[in-house]
Amino acid sequence: MKTIKLYITTVLVTLFFIQVNAQDKKKDTTDKIDHRFYVNNLKINNKFPSFGTTFYGENKIVYSAQNTKKNYLDLYIGDIADNREIINSKRIENLSSKKTFSSNAVFTKDKKHVYFTKSMYGVTNTVHHDKDRKATIAIFKADVVKGGKWKNVQPMPFNSKTYDVGHPTLSADGSKLYFTSNMPGGFGQSDIYFVDVLGNGNYSKPENMGKKVNSKFKEVFPHIKDNILYFSSNRTDEGLGGLDIYAVKLLGKGKVSDRLHLDPPVNSIADDLSYIYDEKNKRGYFSSNREIGKGEDDIYSFKETRPLVFDCYQTISGEVVDASSNQPLAFSEVTLFDVFDKEVMKVKTGADGKFLFEKATCSANYRIKAYKKHLGTTEINIVTKDTHKADNHFVLKISDNFIVMRRGKKMLNISSIYFDYDSSKINSRAATQLNKVVTTMKRYPNMVIELGAHTDSRGGDAYNLKLSKARAHSTVEYIINKGGISSERITGEGYGETRLVNHCDNAHKNKCTKKEHEMNRRSEFVITKM
Repeated sequence: MKTIKLYITTVLVTLFFIQVNAQDKKKDTTDKIDHRFYVNNLKINNKFPSFGTTFYGENKIVYSAQNTKKNYLDLYIGDIADNREIINSKRIENLSSKKTFSSNAVFTKDKKHVYFTKSMYGVTNTVHHDKDRKATIAIFKADVVKGGKWKNVQPMPFNSKTYDVGHPTLSADGSKLYFTSNMPGGFGQSDIYFVDVLGNGNYSKPENMGKKVNSKFKEVFPHIKDNILYFSSNRTDEGLGGLDIYAVKLLGKGKVSDRLHLDPPVNSIADDLSYIYDEKNKRGYFSSNREIGKGEDDIYSFKETRPLVFDCYQTISGEVVDASSNQPLAFSEVTLFDVFDKEVMKVKTGADGKFLFEKATCSANYRIKAYKKHLGTTEINIVTKDTHKADNHFVLKISDNFIVMRRGKKMLNISSIYFDYDSSKINSRAATQLNKVVTTMKRYPNMVIELGAHTDSRGGDAYNLKLSKARAHSTVEYIINKGGISSERITGEGYGETRLVNHCDNAHKNKCTKKEHEMNRRSEFVITKM
């Protein structure tokens, strides 16, 4: 939480489950919101903790908040206004004392019974507390009687003296009770379990939800709505930081779907927990200690604009092509990133420039990045379709950075070809640049080049013309013989100092700088056809 060291009277019921070590400050990705959710910080929040909401019917809500007079967490009940604010709140009586307090309730479908989490600070005959008085927590059941009072509070038979159980939630038909516990034999620091509700105060032996839900970290705050289990986890491989909210679909016989990580702004780099959802009105609540809040933990309302989709997979396909020629770029590297900029998959295109990503999530935000060596990079942001087995097809165009416009002509963007003094022989430095010419011409099989070799005005005019022609000839021969380019696709001419690009002619050559002379001493590969 934002302030982990809450004094003990306000933290007992949640300390074990939600105290997590602050992870490295990951970049906040709430700027990548796809508007699946619109969230709002409620007016009831203040500098004290408020969290752990649950619905009581359609228009009322129960939540935990600090009783500022007693410095204990109490359960409150309020009305849900049209704008999703909680109004007319009042404390549920006869649940808190100077030594215990309550949170995280869930009601049976007929609203006649309630399960809730209760701290057992100072109570020795139901659950154990150690010499440091760090009390455990347990689940209790109560009857909801006329006037909304809770009576006949009884502990669950699977409570323990040696481990915690808490955060109860019920399946849609009320036949199973889910909860969080750090009982021995789990996968991590705390796991989500369930028991069958057998009636007459009897329950089956707790069963672990398995690896699709639980991990070596903490899984806490389960909530079930319409056979979807929502829960929070501080697992580090998928989340943004702290506790993040996930969802799995309950498939029956102990099986669940793959996990879905809820989108920002519901999830953030802070602790996000106690997610509840009203399918009929497409609204819900969650709790978070994010920096923009008012207190230790705040309750946020949300409006859902697009439902979660389980077991809906699609393909993302396409081609990587050259932006100038629209020719496929063989063996390009294509990488798929999710909304959190985490790499999902990387592939290479075939000789036809095509790529394919399988099992992309429906209605999800992705970024596709294509890279071709010696050419460049391009990327696009996409949102996949909402139909199972649909294909999302894209063409990624990479601009060729070897093609530029100079003095009104389209040329290859090649560095100057330097020869040894008084020589037209291709040396290693010249060969490096000419190999780039060959690579580009092979990429564009219809490209035709006209080479122009130029000198500066220093030296005799006839000598410069002769030397430039010899260099033009050796350059063309290298590209044809070494590079395997057809002679019909490249010609060369030496112009000496007849086509200067500045004022440094014979009359002014002694007044020009070295850099100005270099502008004239150039090799130009003019593209006459693509």
